[in-house]
Amino acid sequence: MNKKTEMYFTIGEFANLFGVSKQTLFYYERNKIFEPDLVEENGYRYYSLHKYYIFEVIITLRKLGLPLQEISDYVKNRDLDALQAIFKKKLSEFEEEVQILLKNKKNLQTKISRLEQVKQIRIDKITLENVPKEYLIVDDFRKNTVSLKEKIGLVAKHNLPFATSRILNEYLMGYILEKEQLLNNSYTNINKIFTRISEPTEYQNITIKPAGLYATIFTPDCCHANYGKAIKKLKEFIELNKLQIVGEGYISQLRNHWSTANPQEYVAQIALQVDYLD
Repeated sequence: MNKKTEMYFTIGEFANLFGVSKQTLFYYERNKIFEPDLVEENGYRYYSLHKYYIFEVIITLRKLGLPLQEISDYVKNRDLDALQAIFKKKLSEFEEEVQILLKNKKNLQTKISRLEQVKQIRIDKITLENVPKEYLIVDDFRKNTVSLKEKIGLVAKHNLPFATSRILNEYLMGYILEKEQLLNNSYTNINKIFTRISEPTEYQNITIKPAGLYATIFTPDCCHANYGKAIKKLKEFIELNKLQIVGEGYISQLRNHWSTANPQEYVAQIALQVDYLD
């Protein structure tokens, strides 16, 4: 056994020590993070024995997600306080990640529950129930939009905060009918769109859907013409039960393109805030 074999690892031997590929070592070499001690004319690379400990630091810090430049800086200037600062920073980042995962877990559970509820829906069934307040993002939809492309552009602008957020939202978009529209039987002009959100602290300009008594009905959502028929049935129910409309109406998409490719299978819930007549 010659001295080189005793004092150095070949690139293949060194890669096997950490279960990485030779390409990984070439990558760190190209970025001047970790270089061999010897490079022969034939391109063979050799790493001294103590380099094992250096690469242990590098690969571990990389596993923690540190950028290459930070790893390079630390390897050149290893220090107790600097290492502690790195670990504290990563701990803070991991704690933030855990909170996001917990929020997304909760939102997934909500999604699963709502999908199960959709399976039990009976079209045209009317219910009267007290519901808690909900948090909404509301945008104006009364632009002079003519084409479908323009309308999708408005919807996309509304959805942009959810698309760029790391928080998984339900994407339960819907429309708001103002009280005057409901009383005047004017359902065709949608002036506001909304999306229900689970984490109000993640967004700005939150609107609260008031807690209270709501009369609701489920209706096919393949065309807006169904809304008028469903609201008419709701208003008949309201009158029959000596109720009155006291707030806005909320049309929520419960089944849409997320769970079916057939628009004929879309389902919406229409909820009108009501109260008993004095």
